Amino acid sequence: MTATAETEAPVRKRRKWLRAAIVSVAVLLVLALAGLAGAGWYFSNELLKPDHSSPEYPFAVEAVGDGTVTLPRDEDTEKPGTWGLAWEDGQTLVGDVVDQDEDSVTRALEGELAGDLAAGEMVRIDTYAYRGTPAALGIDFEEVQIPTGLGDAPAWLMPAERTTWVIGVHGRNASREETLRSAEIYHALGYPVLAVTYRNDEGAPAADNGLMSLGEYEADDVVDAIEFALDNGATDVILHGISMGGSTIAMAARKIEDPSVIRGLVFDSPCLDWNSTLDLQADNRNVIAPITWAAKRIVEPRADISLHDLDQRNFADEFAMPVLLFVDTADATVDHHATLDFAELLGDRATLVESASGHTATWNEDPARYAAELESYLSAL
Repeated sequence: MTATAETEAPVRKRRKWLRAAIVSVAVLLVLALAGLAGAGWYFSNELLKPDHSSPEYPFAVEAVGDGTVTLPRDEDTEKPGTWGLAWEDGQTLVGDVVDQDEDSVTRALEGELAGDLAAGEMVRIDTYAYRGTPAALGIDFEEVQIPTGLGDAPAWLMPAERTTWVIGVHGRNASREETLRSAEIYHALGYPVLAVTYRNDEGAPAADNGLMSLGEYEADDVVDAIEFALDNGATDVILHGISMGGSTIAMAARKIEDPSVIRGLVFDSPCLDWNSTLDLQADNRNVIAPITWAAKRIVEPRADISLHDLDQRNFADEFAMPVLLFVDTADATVDHHATLDFAELLGDRATLVESASGHTATWNEDPARYAAELESYLSAL
């Protein structure tokens, strides 16, 4: 064998090894990207696909006494305030903790008891407080149908004497029942309340793609609800949005042809920036940053939305009406810092009320304070 042949052999071996290494790296890169895309797609499903599955009831009632209920001690069952206590066939309110030990808490039962509550019943603590229809609060109402671009959407209309109507908009995967806490306050002050549904809600038309749009196109249904109110006696409206309902009413206020018909906006634990909220939810689930990034890139084309456009801080100068914001600093569901930023950008157009009991729990922390803050805001209008 010549010296040249002896030299070329190792070179060929090195080239062969290098080609194999490049192929291996390319395969690993493709697999990594595929895994990233798959995880991002899963995360986007969690965000965009409607979920109306039945709730869970994690606690077994230990005892029911004279005006009290005893529950296993847990972070949810011991937190102060007024909360709904729900079970499969009933609902009531629980108030102050009147007794506790290492394993149990005993709380006062408040309000009407809908259904039978007994030891052994499986229950859950519920921010909603009220379940069923407005009749649960003794409020007369009509079931009405609001014409939308996708078809008729059901709503509860609670008539009253004023000509300013309140339109209550619930949050993501929630229901009209979520609006009943504030509806009770508005109605007592003489405001007609329209508690609406929007696309993909149970009983409402589905979106063409079957997906939620984080407030972008749900806002179109709220604009239709405003038109319904104006066509049926309202001179103007107040929009009250909870959680994703906050994003929805913000988009409705930006989209409506004549914003002057919106007399005020009330935000309750609103999602005013989905970018930072997705980061928060990813952190809560220990999702790594690349998957969150991939999910955002997938969410936008899937739902035909822009996360930049859903960051209301970028459009604060478009909100000329007085705004009330209930923000919870213990919120682990939406980024409350975005709400604080938004309030600061609004300046004297904003009234800010802070609590620290969790997502959509400002009312639950102190119902009397919530009602007083809302009444003060309304009187200033």
